[in-house]
Amino acid sequence: MFVAKTIQEVREFLRAETEFGKTVSFVPTMGALHEGHLALVKKAKEVGEISVVSIFVNKAQFNDQGDYEKYPKTLEQDLEKLRALDPSCVFAPEHSEIFSEDFACKVNLNSLSDSLCGATRPGHFDGVALIITKLFNIIKPDIAIFGEKDFQQVLVIKKLVSDLNFNVEIFAEPTLREESGLAMSSRNQRLSKAAKIKAANIFRILSEIKIDPTILAEKKSEFLALGFEKIDYLEIRDEKNLDLIVDFSTKIPARIFVAAYLDGIRLIDNLAL
Repeated sequence: MFVAKTIQEVREFLRAETEFGKTVSFVPTMGALHEGHLALVKKAKEVGEISVVSIFVNKAQFNDQGDYEKYPKTLEQDLEKLRALDPSCVFAPEHSEIFSEDFACKVNLNSLSDSLCGATRPGHFDGVALIITKLFNIIKPDIAIFGEKDFQQVLVIKKLVSDLNFNVEIFAEPTLREESGLAMSSRNQRLSKAAKIKAANIFRILSEIKIDPTILAEKKSEFLALGFEKIDYLEIRDEKNLDLIVDFSTKIPARIFVAAYLDGIRLIDNLAL
């Protein structure tokens, strides 16, 4: 497992390794790796001859800089976990390597980013689109792999790839869950044991809404009664374009989306209907 800290190092590694047209698979992460991330890395090794994992906490996608400061940064532990899987390369640059002091470019999205997390975290998906654009230009992967827990992000990246003509195929892998049903997330590391037990209600409530979508409104109140401080959204939306669905008899592919705060930590999840 080669660890690259600079753009030049990762490019030189890939230039040598892909000389004979080997397929490059890529898993972008912000570190604080859990089993969900590691499942994506395993998938990358299955589908690509050269597998690359990036670890970079992207300040540009945090609309709340306090949230950025609190985000777990565990590079050495992450590298240890990755060594057990042995991807071809890990790209772990410093912030200054990716964003120079006079960096001036932006990527602005006009669709798919104005609802759900985009509505409550202004600029978040512009920051996501910017770092993915930069990483795709640096790594030049044939395949990039993301988790469905961040379903809106997956749609945004697919749109980015289509609109900007990136020659990369996007794979979306199912959400991995803890035994309680709680979706695996780096933010779970900040939850107390008691809060993690309470957080398991997210999956339970989504599963109940899946059976009967008409109880959606009353389930918002249940979250608050259980001790969640705030619900950014609890909505059913079209899987393809994120249009809000209010007629629950529709047969189009749809998902339930939720973002809820527990102990000041924002947790998201979604479930296909």
